[in-house]
Amino acid sequence: MPHPAERTHRRGPSAVRAHLWLPAALALLFAGCASRQPVDAPAAATVAPPAPTPATAEPVRVALQVRTTWRFDDDGLRFDNLLPASRLSGVERLGEGRYRVDIAPETEPVNPSAWYGFRIHADAPRTLELRFAYAHGHRHRYVPKLSVDGRVWREAGPDEFRVDADGTARLRLQLAAGELRVFAQPPLLPDDFEAWSTRVAAGLGVEPATFGSSVQGRPLRMFEFGAGADAPVLLVLGRQHPPEDTGTQALMGFVEALAADTPQAREFRARVHVLVVPLLNPDGVVEGHWRGNARGVDINRDWGPFAQPETRALRDLLEARGVGAGRVAFAIDFHSTFRDVFYTVAEDPSRAPDGVLHAWMAAMQAGFDIEEKPSAARTPVFKNWAFCRLGAPAVTYEVGDTTPAAELESVARHAARSLMDLLPAAAPPSAAPACPRFDAG
Repeated sequence: MPHPAERTHRRGPSAVRAHLWLPAALALLFAGCASRQPVDAPAAATVAPPAPTPATAEPVRVALQVRTTWRFDDDGLRFDNLLPASRLSGVERLGEGRYRVDIAPETEPVNPSAWYGFRIHADAPRTLELRFAYAHGHRHRYVPKLSVDGRVWREAGPDEFRVDADGTARLRLQLAAGELRVFAQPPLLPDDFEAWSTRVAAGLGVEPATFGSSVQGRPLRMFEFGAGADAPVLLVLGRQHPPEDTGTQALMGFVEALAADTPQAREFRARVHVLVVPLLNPDGVVEGHWRGNARGVDINRDWGPFAQPETRALRDLLEARGVGAGRVAFAIDFHSTFRDVFYTVAEDPSRAPDGVLHAWMAAMQAGFDIEEKPSAARTPVFKNWAFCRLGAPAVTYEVGDTTPAAELESVARHAARSLMDLLPAAAPPSAAPACPRFDAG
């Protein structure tokens, strides 16, 4: 794994941007690997499913991680996963100054988004080496981000972090007395999304609104701006998958360009209505999940079953607003992966040379090295649902895990400006297309 240059991350509202039973015993097993028993450990919590309805399948039940502290008093060290977005399953002392941190996902099988997050407390300065160990053979993905206060973050440098030939990730730290946070990415929490949404919406004279609740009862929030109720709609969605921080940064830059006080943006807003849902999976973010919601379900595989309250709430919001086939001019869903790529729908006629998606992709590729990967609309992911049910040109906008912040913001703002040039002149499709493979799935 290459070691990117050290970067500093400042987190703030205006600056930052499967389905198997997992017994509670798995979480306890990893917690029990510690050479000191964790203290203050509550019983493992299992989310009880709601009463089933004819439209929903039986939801997955998942054991939430045990929130606890691992104490090594002889060494003057404590580890914990008590902060929101933390992920830590166990800690074992391997020798003087050497520890193994065990990380298990919320369910298995799961996409290899090997998220982790924990806090270290040291009574005195010392050198520490951590070895990351993942359940089920998963491999390390994210270069560690470090912070003493949760506000200013830096990436571990090549003198601190390495991945061995066998895939073992090692982090060597010079600890000061006090606290150090070690996370896969600087965590963005629901309050951060709310602060950003409130700031952007206020500049446009609107306010965020709640349109539903998550499994654990957290509000699902949205804001909208631009032309009136009968105008073509641009639908912007984010954070279906908990770890995908760079995708959120791109979404923020994209939306801020649409909301800017520029002639282009003002003209665009006079003709197009924009609906933004920046965080569809708040429970997964707070629980430190790799992929799923509080039930361990990947909600970006629920656009069709609608067995989860998060996807149902957005579907119902659109239906209540009359945003159906023929109303959505474009739909874009922000994610993160190993590299920058745009996933599109192979059957989408707007990919033809005279179509809006073709023109938008050409504008993007003229300035940036971004791969388009079309695929058939057969799985119940958001872009396929948006195309097959709403008739919308639809894109899954994937941002690389290590794409520098300045670069991803430049790409995102260029994406917004290019779309603003094209979208008002493009008529939304009059009806949803036939999608036999999506319907069969």
